[in-house]
Amino acid sequence: MMPDDSHIHNIAGSILRNYNYLFPSTYPDIPLNLNMLKEAMAETGFFLEEEKIPEFMEDIELQLAAMVPLNWNNYGTIAILLNKAHPEEDLIAISLQRITELVRELPNFNDAAVPDEDTLDSIIYTWISLTDEYPGFTEDEAWS
Repeated sequence: MMPDDSHIHNIAGSILRNYNYLFPSTYPDIPLNLNMLKEAMAETGFFLEEEKIPEFMEDIELQLAAMVPLNWNNYGTIAILLNKAHPEEDLIAISLQRITELVRELPNFNDAAVPDEDTLDSIIYTWISLTDEYPGFTEDEAWS
């Protein structure tokens, strides 16, 4: 059986309930591993062929990213959500103010702190790395 949105939501919810002590995370990305995923799948009664699990894990990670409380430390997760929500943004010309506005608009972002420039740069460069729009964009070019 192929997963639908309700399966993804239920499994992500199970992970969040069982591992709520991990959220909000102090790491840039959602702390998700294969054991957590398999445990939640078993708990919800959903099973999938092994070869389909990596792609499914990405869907679960995206759903978790939209559910967990986020703060400025979660720049990797924030970049994933911004990439999905705002694919039309010109990332080369985007301002730090615009990044701040977009992040604060995320429904599960709840950090009132003022981000520093390094944090905002991390969000921008992580977001750029998620797109195919700039395939020739290298790290050396980013810093020149």
